[in-house]
Amino acid sequence: MTAWSNPSHKFATSSQEELPDDFKPGIDLTLGQLIETRTKPIIHWLAPESHVKTNRVGGFRSRFKGRGMDFDESRLYQIGDDIRNIDWRVTARTGEAHTKLFKEERERPVFVVLDQMPSMFFGTAQVFKSLIASKIASQLMWNTLTNGDRFGALLFGETNHFEMKPSSNRRNCMRLLNRIVESYQQVLETTFSAATHKNSGTTTNNSAQADKRAQADKHAQTNIDENNQLSNTLKRLQFLAKPGTLIHVISDFNQFDDDCQRHLSKLSQHADIHCILIKDPIESELPPPGLYGITDGFNKGLLNTKDSSLRDIYHNAFERKQNLVKDFALSHRGVFTCVDTNFEQQSVGLSGPAQQSINRGES
Repeated sequence: MTAWSNPSHKFATSSQEELPDDFKPGIDLTLGQLIETRTKPIIHWLAPESHVKTNRVGGFRSRFKGRGMDFDESRLYQIGDDIRNIDWRVTARTGEAHTKLFKEERERPVFVVLDQMPSMFFGTAQVFKSLIASKIASQLMWNTLTNGDRFGALLFGETNHFEMKPSSNRRNCMRLLNRIVESYQQVLETTFSAATHKNSGTTTNNSAQADKRAQADKHAQTNIDENNQLSNTLKRLQFLAKPGTLIHVISDFNQFDDDCQRHLSKLSQHADIHCILIKDPIESELPPPGLYGITDGFNKGLLNTKDSSLRDIYHNAFERKQNLVKDFALSHRGVFTCVDTNFEQQSVGLSGPAQQSINRGES
């Protein structure tokens, strides 16, 4: 029994994790929540139609024929074929020597691009968009390790960028989960404390520490432009993703511009693309007609949703963004999945549409 399967290991279960008194369900993220996705999947999706090009042997059934374990077909014996693979039954039946061909198993690298921009730290349903995105990334990691493949990740935010090259080492992957939690809480703290500091004119020790960590990240990692972090991350991924890689992009795609499409299009030439759009119900539909008081914690205002034309403009703007991402994914032989903060899911791929609603409350 390995250390990772030993129930006494400190990372083995989330039940051993003690939550702080000020823990906010649906907002705060812990390591235990990410570990739980190993046995409690968040979503299911359609598998892309694969074109595996990697040469490393692994557990993924590729289109290549070789010396694998799964029988594919028999054909006439050719000079140079291994005589140990002669199909004696077909040879006896036809009177001509035939040899067996097998499906070769190849290892598939898997990359996750996880959006941790401030726009992801929002939600009006069960959880924040950023929280469900982190759980999906964690679930993908466990699935990849279970399949015997290598898992890598790129995390990006407003001031931080972190990358881990594909690895099948569980210890490295556990470090990645810790990094996801650390980055998540850092962005959560800086995002919601920024308004406080701006209005009150005070600075706390926590924010100073967060700023130091952000500066260290910025210094240690690849220098990236601050204009469009999603575009910069996809551009960087072109140098990391090898042929045959499966790429999951988990984001609200608020920054999905022409540059992003160009970089992702280049990646799709030698990799499989899965776009996972994270949304909140209020992003697609305004609240029922009425007057609503709104505040950012300091400033107050009124939101009037009685105007039907305004409601239509709001809804159509989101539909255009969603259709843009979906059409792009499908046109590049990929898969599109939309998940909202109620854990409702829609997936569309080459195999056809699939719709699911998985109710998982926060504990």
